[in-house]
Amino acid sequence: MGSKRDEFTETIKRTMAERVAWRCSFPGCGKNTVGPNSADAKKRINNGTAAHICAAAPNGPRYDPNMSTKERRAITNGVWMCKDHGTLIDSDFTIYSADTLRQWKQEAEYIAAEMLRDPTVEKVAQSTTFLQLGDALMINVRWNLVESNKWIFELVSIVIGSQDRLNQYALEFNNLDDHEKFVVVESQGDARKLISISLKQDNKNKLVLGVADKLPVENPNNIGSDLKLGTDGDLCIENDIKNISGKEAAIQRLSTAMGVVKGEIDASPWIGSKVSSYYTQYTNNLELLSRLIKMEFIRLSLIPMKKNILSGEARSLPFVKRFNQVSINSNTLGHSRLAIHVELEWGDDTGWKGIIPVFVLQET
Repeated sequence: MGSKRDEFTETIKRTMAERVAWRCSFPGCGKNTVGPNSADAKKRINNGTAAHICAAAPNGPRYDPNMSTKERRAITNGVWMCKDHGTLIDSDFTIYSADTLRQWKQEAEYIAAEMLRDPTVEKVAQSTTFLQLGDALMINVRWNLVESNKWIFELVSIVIGSQDRLNQYALEFNNLDDHEKFVVVESQGDARKLISISLKQDNKNKLVLGVADKLPVENPNNIGSDLKLGTDGDLCIENDIKNISGKEAAIQRLSTAMGVVKGEIDASPWIGSKVSSYYTQYTNNLELLSRLIKMEFIRLSLIPMKKNILSGEARSLPFVKRFNQVSINSNTLGHSRLAIHVELEWGDDTGWKGIIPVFVLQET
């Protein structure tokens, strides 16, 4: 009986390895994966693996049902790793997203190409990702090192905030409000509570983060009953009041949670999203606006906040495993709502894509 896995051919595996000079693509590793077999002068040892970015078979890590067999077997769907890190990215696949692995693949190939041109000069990859620290810092960074609860990034530029504000955030971290101690990574589709932060300034500015474990995702099918709202955000009473639950309620909650304006609740100013603020500032730059709003979706799905001083912490959108794509095609508002195109993975490993209308408070 033949395998139902869409495996790479040996030619593709070899080419994948050669394109990164047979070195592991995991940030901070770079381990050489090929060498002589000391027991046989005619043989070599290969300690690398051609890891699938999107799984070769259903129920595998990062499986994409929309991909064809040809696409799953293509070199573009693979990343060369040492065997240890190849195992890690699959066993911890909720942490390592497809977008992140594609970025690491690109970075490893870039470094290999640059080293061919000039092997004496240290090379760094060019691709960057957004990283958010607390409420007011958005930074362009490059991955530098990944360990279980330690992330290191190279700072490239400040998108929102300033270098002085970043320095202050790091220096005063231990005294910050707990609601400010979090990090969001765009490419990873991940957000964590921050345990520690430090800035290292040598030949490059490095940001060293100690992060908490990722919180488990919940099943959207278990969401209880809620009243259905209309497209204008009011109760839908055209055909009597209707109750919704499960994924239908989850989709509605995406809209309502993102529509709460951060700071409008005096007793809990940390509650809500920054969609309205971002819309006001970046409405004429839809690409940037889309990226910033994606960061808000990720934050609300993974960072717990207290509803008030006396309550326990809870996440607004705990039933989403990953936001794969967020885009805005027009800045036109309908019923004071912005149409946001979303592609995501639910907590039950199924996918969904559609338009989420999000309330925007316009400045007068």
